[in-house]
Amino acid sequence: MNGYKLLITYNFLTHREVEYRRFMIQRWIPAMQEFGFEPGEILHTMWGEHPMRLIILYASDLQVVETAMEGEAWQTWHEQLSSFVRNLRYRVVKARPWLQF
Repeated sequence: MNGYKLLITYNFLTHREVEYRRFMIQRWIPAMQEFGFEPGEILHTMWGEHPMRLIILYASDLQVVETAMEGEAWQTWHEQLSSFVRNLRYRVVKARPWLQF
């Protein structure tokens, strides 16, 4: 497996869940695709002390990730997502065929 994964973890605000889901499906995922990311897995933690949500986006190379995350548009999308979540974190890792945190 080549490329990189952008791991995004957070806890969404349950009182805004309907708005959050609409935002993610209609706006955020398409925007990430425009940056050059391919949607991967979305995992939900049911219990425990871990982030509630893990989203994995794939990038063909590190340049795709760097270009996206350094741009002004990224900051705008980060702020919009932040209005629906807390404890938002990003991590970039070399893509491996197994689950990565």
